[in-house]
Amino acid sequence: MPQELEAILDSIDHPAANSSAGRKVVQGKISGHPVALSFSRWGKVAAASTAAHLITVLKPRQIVFSGIAGALIDDLAIGDVVFADDLYQHDLDASPFYPPAHIPLLERSALPADRALTASLRRAMLDGLGSRAPRTLVGDVATGDQVIGTSHQRERVSVAVPTAVCVDMEGAAVAQVCFEFGVPFACVRMISDRADESLAPAKVFSLARRSGERAAVMLRHWLSASGQRTL
Repeated sequence: MPQELEAILDSIDHPAANSSAGRKVVQGKISGHPVALSFSRWGKVAAASTAAHLITVLKPRQIVFSGIAGALIDDLAIGDVVFADDLYQHDLDASPFYPPAHIPLLERSALPADRALTASLRRAMLDGLGSRAPRTLVGDVATGDQVIGTSHQRERVSVAVPTAVCVDMEGAAVAQVCFEFGVPFACVRMISDRADESLAPAKVFSLARRSGERAAVMLRHWLSASGQRTL
């Protein structure tokens, strides 16, 4: 969301914005390392288009995708952070030709996040935030082109992807693009709701800002570590 990007933009040195393929892209440096930041926009098609365009034009070494998500398990609370393990499209169903959630031609349903990248980002968030760090866990993420806001919808997603701990609208789409392009990918999602209720937009925007503030700390700490990294 734009509110999250605004929070991360505060950490970018020498930002330079340009418009490309209808997207605003801000390039600059965080902790001395070159980065590019863009809003994926909502939904799988928009997010996949954004990721494919940025990979083609900017050729990043890795992509970190962050934002908010709804909880699918009772153990998650608002403010907890999920680092994606595998990502699935809960609304993809090419039956009877393929099983539900199976991606035709890729011969898989699970889209893996890069394990090493995920672990280093999780450690960076915990170390960077210190005593203010949220509870974090690594778990599967379900993605679909709907805002999940009722208990019926929540149960339907859980049936489609039984291992998923949270649900979003873009993660698996970006994961598929990165998988096909061979770009290491990580997905970081802060829990904003229980995916079974309607939230006021103002509350969602506030939580998105909070997610961005945490992501900014995570990125600063991660990029300040040893080794050359480009986002």
